[in-house]
Amino acid sequence: MAAAHCAEAWVARLVVMRKGGGGKVAINPDLVTHVRSAAGAFTDIFFDGVQVAVEGTFEEVVARLSGKDPKPGENERREEEGERRDPGLVFGRVGR
Repeated sequence: MAAAHCAEAWVARLVVMRKGGGGKVAINPDLVTHVRSAAGAFTDIFFDGVQVAVEGTFEEVVARLSGKDPKPGENERREEEGERRDPGLVFGRVGR
């Protein structure tokens, strides 16, 4: 009789943001150690000894990392102004 194997599923939630200076970055909020406001319209995110500058105010970035929805109507207003926010992405992985 074969031994039963239990696989534990692990799901990482990745939040996609625009990087300061161009491009995009996907960040796992569970790994973030701290967030710091920076000059201009940028906010620094720190994790595992890495610092990433992203576009957005401190409050906007913290809200996105914590999974809170933006203010009602905020996405519609941004899209009307030509800015589009990427939703957080979720990827699954089977752990041991």
